[in-house]
Amino acid sequence: LQAKLENAKRLVPHENLLKYKDTKDADGFVPNLVAKTKAAFAHYQLRFVTEPGNAMYEATVQYDILGNTVTVDMTSISHVNRYGDLSHCIIDINYFLAAYCVCYDKI
Repeated sequence: LQAKLENAKRLVPHENLLKYKDTKDADGFVPNLVAKTKAAFAHYQLRFVTEPGNAMYEATVQYDILGNTVTVDMTSISHVNRYGDLSHCIIDINYFLAAYCVCYDKI
């Protein structure tokens, strides 16, 4: 199994959002941007194509900056192009695996 990365985006909180501490005025319209908060997490949106089967997937992974770990929610991975009957051999056994499988007779 091979995968080619088609697109990747890194999502982190905006700098001013991390600086927000409270408001300077009683009405809450003037922000007090003095906090020194560091981003703890970054999210990566990935699109990749796998072989065999030419299946295109999209996934979001969470990177814990402080712990230096990556978390993938397997239920959030989406098969975004048509895959027809590539997974016909597994669909009756486990419907949820069908999005990830290519049967031997389709390779």
